[in-house]
Amino acid sequence: MAKLYFRYAVMNAGKSTQLLQIAHDYEINNNEKILVLKPEVDTKADNFIVTRIGYDALRRKCDFLIKKQADWLYDKVSEFKDIAIILVDEAQFLTKANVWDLAKIVTELDIPVICFGLKCDFRGYPFEGSSYLFALAQDIEEVTTRAICRKSQKPVKATVNMRLVNGKPVFSGDQVSIEDEDIVHYEPVSLKEFMKRFLKSGETY
Repeated sequence: MAKLYFRYAVMNAGKSTQLLQIAHDYEINNNEKILVLKPEVDTKADNFIVTRIGYDALRRKCDFLIKKQADWLYDKVSEFKDIAIILVDEAQFLTKANVWDLAKIVTELDIPVICFGLKCDFRGYPFEGSSYLFALAQDIEEVTTRAICRKSQKPVKATVNMRLVNGKPVFSGDQVSIEDEDIVHYEPVSLKEFMKRFLKSGETY
C-alpha cells in the first residue's frame, strides 16, 4: 500500500540531494516512471530542482510545477500512467489543498509520495504545507545529514533557518523570500543561536 512521506530538515541538510538520488535510483537503476515536482511559488532555479553542493552538476527539471488550486494536483497526476513514485521538493510551500490532494493520490491512485521540505520559516513560524504534512503524512523523518550550526563553538545540530539581509539577521517580513533574490540568504542555526539573535533584535513573537 502506498504511503505519504514527509522528510524535513533545515537548509543545507541534504534534502534535495536525497531527492535527486531517489529519482536516479528509480529512473536509471530501475527504469521506472516517476514524477518530480515542486510548488510554482518556488522560483529558485526556475523549474529545476538543484542542490547546494553542485549547482550545475546536480539538478533535474521538474515534470511540472504545482499550482495552488484545490483538486488541481490530483487531476494533473491522474493524467499520467504507470507512475512508480512522486517526489516533491520545497514541500513547505504546498497549500493545505495540495497536501490533501497528495493524500488522495496516495490512497486513491495508490502512488507513494515523498515530500521534502522545511518545518518552519525564519521567524520560527510553521509553513502551511509542512503543518498539513505533519498532520497527514504516514511516515515522518528528519534529514540530518549535514544539519550543523556553524555559529556554535562546538558542533551542534541546526534546527532553525535564520534569514540574513545584507549579512544581518532579520526576524520580520514576508514568509516567502527566495534565496536567489537580491541580498537574501539563509543560515541553518541551533535554537540557542537563533534565540540569542532574536531576543537581541527586539522583535516580538
